[in-house]
Amino acid sequence: MESVRDNLVFNLESWPEAGVSIDFILSPPALLSAMKSGLWETEPQVEEAADLLVFKSSMRGHLDIQLASRVLKIKGAFSIKVQVSCTRCLTPFVGRIRDNISEIVKLVDPGGDANVKAAVDGDLIVTNNQFDLAPLMAELFWLAWPTKPLCKPDCAGLCPSCGANLNDGECSCRRDNVTKH
Repeated sequence: MESVRDNLVFNLESWPEAGVSIDFILSPPALLSAMKSGLWETEPQVEEAADLLVFKSSMRGHLDIQLASRVLKIKGAFSIKVQVSCTRCLTPFVGRIRDNISEIVKLVDPGGDANVKAAVDGDLIVTNNQFDLAPLMAELFWLAWPTKPLCKPDCAGLCPSCGANLNDGECSCRRDNVTKH
């Protein structure tokens, strides 16, 4: 097993027959770079969303990678802290995104339409006998993003009348509505 890696670029010439088992750390700049390249080049809204991200930690994880006949079998997990906004009260908070990984990915050599095909199919492009898993990790990060993040499970949200944050206490319009009934 290797020590902790700070990149996910692998060389096929020195690939061990038993596969690779690594712990990794991807810094926020490395993760942002991976988000804005490769598959994301054709999705401008993803680049705009990436520009709004506030990372509170690096992505940390573990990967077990097997290679057979130009196909990678990847298992592992990752975790990262990011600033998100609560969907009920709109308050920013730091949340942890974590997910398990179980992927099968083809390696394709560039040439002809291979770059277009790889981007469409989600295959990884091999350049100079190397491939980079950082774009895949960026995609898995987006797929693990919570659909409705909450600052706390019992978040009271905002008052629909005045917009006050009900986590801070009752608002005056709520008391007025209660006494009128």
